[in-house]
Parts: sequence; structure tokens; C-alpha cells
Amino acid sequence: MGCSSLITFQRTKLSLLKKLDYMGFQCLDHPPYSLDLAPSDYYLFPGLKKQLKGRHFLSDAEIITATETWLDGQTSEFFEWLAKVRAMG
Repeated sequence: MGCSSLITFQRTKLSLLKKLDYMGFQCLDHPPYSLDLAPSDYYLFPGLKKQLKGRHFLSDAEIITATETWLDGQTSEFFEWLAKVRAMG
């Protein structure tokens, strides 16, 4: 990033922060990476992704129910495969 681009970026950032403050938003500091966040294994579940695609849920309970229903429909081979994938790291 060139010097002029950096200055423009800093001005834009300052302008945005001022606007957010004016609107009553509070900016929270956070580390760029947190060990508390577990990596997502969602890529392991393309069937679940397909099942949930386009659906809208009104509560966490609805999502949990839909996910549990999908998991209940899986064969034992799916869980054996999943255990092998997880063991590989």
C-alpha cells in the first residue's frame, strides 16, 4: 500500500469511526485471533449444507432440531468416515 493510499485509508477509517460513534455504536477491541474460537468443521458436512440451504430459522432451537434430524438420518458409515477424518487432524 503506497503512502497516499495509506493516508486515504486512515482518513476513511477515522471518518467511519466518527460516524459510528455519532450513531451510538460502540467499537469493541478484540485480538485478530482468539484461541477460544474453534475451527469450523462445516466443510465436512456438504449434505447438511445442502439440507439447510435456503431455509430460514426463527430460533436456535429450530436449527438444532433440523441438524439433529439430518444427523439421525445418516448411516453408520458416515460416522465411521467422520471419525477417520477427525483422527487425521
